[in-house]
Amino acid sequence: MRRRILQVTTSALVGLAVVAAIVWLTPPPMSEMEWDGASAPPSPYPAPALELPGLDGEPVNLASFRGRTTVVFFGFSNCPDVCPSTLLSLTRVLDDFSAREADRLRVVFVTVDPERDTPERLEEWMANFHPSIVTLRGTEEEVLETARDWGVHVARAPTRAGDEDPHAHMDHGDPSLSPEVQAAIPPGAPGAYGVDHSARSFVIDRAGRVVLLLAPFQGSESMARDLRRVLR
Repeated sequence: MRRRILQVTTSALVGLAVVAAIVWLTPPPMSEMEWDGASAPPSPYPAPALELPGLDGEPVNLASFRGRTTVVFFGFSNCPDVCPSTLLSLTRVLDDFSAREADRLRVVFVTVDPERDTPERLEEWMANFHPSIVTLRGTEEEVLETARDWGVHVARAPTRAGDEDPHAHMDHGDPSLSPEVQAAIPPGAPGAYGVDHSARSFVIDRAGRVVLLLAPFQGSESMARDLRRVLR
């Protein structure tokens, strides 16, 4: 009888230890984590559909990256600040990651200005950034529909000589980035309009869920720390 009681007690203690270990090792929900510069949605949600032509004209589907962490960023080559800054930071993240980490991360750039961002223009401009970044471009209708699905605001902002830069009101976060970006990245394509757009980057986990939003002008070191937590 005593032996039976001892066996039951031991089994119960082992079970409690296993449960405690699982609770201890399970990370808190993304929304409850303390991120370095990014923020998490209230709860992860399935990434919207995304299928647009790449620069070679062949369709690229976001679903093909399932199993890897993916960063999706909407922008355009004539953007004066946040677009080159974001792509340059992501380039540095990929450069600084180990080969294994970089292989587990994909970055997708979607132009919101297909009229000026021709395949030739994008190929030239994207040569300033990491070669693994996937560049997508569709018709204006396709791009605007995709942006709406992702909750990304896109609107043309006509400009004239002497008008305020449509991005000038934004908080650059790290002001040291601006002259550095200007020195590293050639000016964008000419045109008589700008494009106002949401500047956050979406981070999709291996299961295809949006779990994190990288902040505009977030530096590469801060990005790397936040992305490594998603890669785990």
